[in-house]
Amino acid sequence: MPKRPISEEMLDAFVDRQLSREDRLRVRREVAEDCSLGRAVCDREQLKELVALAYPPADPKPGRRCGARFWWRWL
Repeated sequence: MPKRPISEEMLDAFVDRQLSREDRLRVRREVAEDCSLGRAVCDREQLKELVALAYPPADPKPGRRCGARFWWRWL
């Protein structure tokens, strides 16, 4: 059976951890064999980290003061 190429969408899903176990193993095998796929995965992971730094998560309870004395409210 001929190999199917790894698509851009599949690489994105791999980085976002949205693939099934079988597809994830397939992508890992392909990345181990092909340096350009490894670079593509690294680039996507770096972009994901930069976006996360640019847009930090919102405060879970807006309007409340943050501080050590209110730590118990988030448990």
